[in-house]
Amino acid sequence: MPFKNSIRTFSVLLAISLCGTLSHAASLYKGEKSVGLRGGFTTRNTTETAGLYFSYRFSDHFRISPKLDYAFRHKDIDAFSIDFDVEIPFSISTSGRTNIYPIAGLNYSSFSRHLSSNHPDKSDNSSQRESGLGLSLGAGVEYFATPSLRLAFEGKGILIRKYSGGWFNLSIGYVF
Repeated sequence: MPFKNSIRTFSVLLAISLCGTLSHAASLYKGEKSVGLRGGFTTRNTTETAGLYFSYRFSDHFRISPKLDYAFRHKDIDAFSIDFDVEIPFSISTSGRTNIYPIAGLNYSSFSRHLSSNHPDKSDNSSQRESGLGLSLGAGVEYFATPSLRLAFEGKGILIRKYSGGWFNLSIGYVF
């Protein structure tokens, strides 16, 4: 009988330690934050973009990521874009260093249309500003070069009245 009790005690202790290990692994990413720079291209006015991002990971598969981007002037249009995205990362490597993630979120964009250089009254230097709310949908892939260095590529569509377009960005960020 003492042998059966030892096995039972060992089994219970093993189960408790395994549960503790699994709960630690499940919360491994909880609270992870990253901040970084972004650069890319937008199809709306076929120009370059630059921006900043921040992300906060609530669990293995859920994080929020607000982003601020600027689309440089081209075809007499420039824009500021603010995104509040939700990302759901899934590891695609055994090491956990490479993830893919769908993106969905809200977008606020403000577009400035400037008078064309061939406009009859080009001395006016006026512009028209239009702003609006929209949705952003897309996907990304990220690679952790080191535990504190994140590289990523994102492609997403921003659906907004009169100014919908695709945004493609590379980013580099510090993870803490």
